[in-house]
Amino acid sequence: MELGQYAIPAIYTVCGPLAWLVIGFAMLKSRARLRIRLSPPRAPDGPLPAVSVIVPCRNESTHIASCLRSILDQNYAGDLQVIAIDDRSTDNTASVIDALRDDSAGRLQTLHVREGELPDGWLGKPNALTRGVAIARGQWLVFVDSDCTLAPNAVIEAIATGVGRRFDLVSFIPRFVGSGFWDGLMTPLCGIATSAMFGIMYANSAMLPRIAFACGQFIAIRREVYDAIGGHAAVKDSAGEDVEIARILKRRGYRPRLGWGLDLITTRMHSDLRSIMQGWSRNFIAASRGRPWRVLAAVSFLFAGVFSAIPALVLGDHLLQSLGVSHLVLITMLLALGYHQAAASAWRALLWPISIVVLLAIYARSLLLCYTRRLTWRGSPVEVRAAS
Repeated sequence: MELGQYAIPAIYTVCGPLAWLVIGFAMLKSRARLRIRLSPPRAPDGPLPAVSVIVPCRNESTHIASCLRSILDQNYAGDLQVIAIDDRSTDNTASVIDALRDDSAGRLQTLHVREGELPDGWLGKPNALTRGVAIARGQWLVFVDSDCTLAPNAVIEAIATGVGRRFDLVSFIPRFVGSGFWDGLMTPLCGIATSAMFGIMYANSAMLPRIAFACGQFIAIRREVYDAIGGHAAVKDSAGEDVEIARILKRRGYRPRLGWGLDLITTRMHSDLRSIMQGWSRNFIAASRGRPWRVLAAVSFLFAGVFSAIPALVLGDHLLQSLGVSHLVLITMLLALGYHQAAASAWRALLWPISIVVLLAIYARSLLLCYTRRLTWRGSPVEVRAAS
């Protein structure tokens, strides 16, 4: 075989198998770099700081009771204030949280945002959290999504990590609990895609101030730092307010950190295929600040790094076919590793020909949202504004 005949196999190797080896390396490095918790776990020296846990909820009557009970049951020896904010719910969320308040012996406070009370230019979640912060007394603020359940030591682990390692923000990646076939298949894959798209393996690097990330399901932040950046007023119109706060902190020289919390927080996201498509397409474009470039890069990778195996197997010679088989095995193995890291069933990686096609459809919807600039976020219409 002449030297020129090796050009196509070489290009395919770089775009396909080698690209996946890079992803595998990044997955392993992320696993190590996101281990931010103190080991062994230990409480900070001296009195524990006062903590305010703030939970915004909109139409979450199914999950909010278990969420709040898990917070009220925290093993935290310091002052722990729990605040739940009903954000214009149209179901019986308000009555559920008020009933829990009455049974909590004063440990739970509730607030209600009525229809028509959302200020102009604000999205519901930043507004609800701002209202909760207004009555918070904690030196640390902990924001928890209403569809999460916390292990008894979640708060003390976050505060011990923040105080002990002098972090200004601590956000934990939760374990996503699936309730059906599609969310069990797609949520870990979308998590892998998010990690690659937003460089999560570098989120904790002080040398890269433009790369930061936080999971809105659980964020603990020092109150003085939160106030210094202007609180949620600084991200009042952002559908990706969690990531934006981490970016602001890092740009200003603070120390936000992202870590594994699979044993501390569980959450439910989207159950059926339609809600998965809608939810993850919103997430990708919101965290991209309304710009299409990350999504376009991800789409390009799918065609070059995944679908390139098809012509290699169907049209290629023996060498290309051998590379194609190795490519497919490598994709399956690395996706199985990703599912395992997410505490999900690794066997679902075998279904990647289906899940990759669905992921491509999610990306297509993200690009459509980027073009139209309109999406629905927790029942409210939102205009996606591209960052300058």
